[in-house]
Amino acid sequence: MKFTLLSALWLGLLATSGGAEEPRAGLMWNKTGLPAVFPLQVKTAPGQDFMMTLVDAQTHAPALAAFIEGGEFFKVLVPPGEYDVRFATGAQWRGEAELFGKDETTLFVLDGPLRFAVMDFATKLGHVIDFTASDDAIMVKAQFICQRFSVAEFARPQPPFDDLEGYATRLTQEGELVQFPNRFAPDRLSAGTDDPVIPTDFAPYFSDPAYEVRAFPC
Repeated sequence: MKFTLLSALWLGLLATSGGAEEPRAGLMWNKTGLPAVFPLQVKTAPGQDFMMTLVDAQTHAPALAAFIEGGEFFKVLVPPGEYDVRFATGAQWRGEAELFGKDETTLFVLDGPLRFAVMDFATKLGHVIDFTASDDAIMVKAQFICQRFSVAEFARPQPPFDDLEGYATRLTQEGELVQFPNRFAPDRLSAGTDDPVIPTDFAPYFSDPAYEVRAFPC
């Protein structure tokens, strides 16, 4: 993918603070108000750091910013949408107002926006931006994350009352209080008794199954 160099006028678009302390690598801010759930990975070489900004392709409003340490593994989750991806790079961070210095900052934007969206019921569309694959081009490829729903815990029999209760009462449909022996109580289990449990609307006694979602590249 090609990229376009930007002028220093972009500094005014990004300026939000004048501090010079280098931020921690990762998300700096998310102004969209939307949940960040789509993967964006950036591969860089050592020597220069980066500030990456996602700008809404339609409104041109800054949406998200992240700081990248050159040569270190970097991955961030971004909100759904279509964004122009802009980079500022340099050696010495001087805050969002000056980035890496007026004369030392290189600004550029990827040609064409990147789309982050759900492709179908269980597939998320993200991207990988690779600065290390070529000396004269930036490689961009889609990254698909599939989700699989599976049963983590099956339904299982469970006692109708608290395990510690020897007896419990329930109100029948006829309005009569009936005492139910709890065959799961510790004293009955240890004695090996087989007291009957009167059938009610509460039977059968099974727990709800539990589900989990597993995400994996696909």
